[in-house]
Amino acid sequence: MDKDSQDVHQELNKLKTKIQEAREQISTMPGISMSPEQQQQQLQNVREQVHTKNKLLQKYRSLCMIDIPKP
Repeated sequence: MDKDSQDVHQELNKLKTKIQEAREQISTMPGISMSPEQQQQQLQNVREQVHTKNKLLQKYRSLCMIDIPKP
């Protein structure tokens, strides 16, 4: 394939466009401005919240409920 062919230039332009789109998407990702340590801390906090909420759900499910007969 000839290095100077029009097809090569078109494919390179497509690739450059895709790379630029990827950079833009990365820059808008949540948490991108945080350090890896901050991201890990936030992840740990969220996991703790999920664990606490799961425990509460299990507690509420285990409470004795009064079944009301349907007419």
